[in-house]
Amino acid sequence: MQSKSLDDNFFIKNAILCWLHYYGDKNHRWDSIYKELAARDVYTSMEPHEPKPRPARRRAAKPKTT
Repeated sequence: MQSKSLDDNFFIKNAILCWLHYYGDKNHRWDSIYKELAARDVYTSMEPHEPKPRPARRRAAKPKTT
């Protein structure tokens, strides 16, 4: 028997299903949103986020001393 890998998607889906179990079908304003989210299997992207490089700043000129 192989155990299932517990990643972020597993915990997010578990939290959504727990919310629906306790608060679903009670005319809560988030019912439809949580039901739609429960149908998904992936919530986070596993691709690493690469920040955009910032433009280089010019070094401030030293004041001339005479």
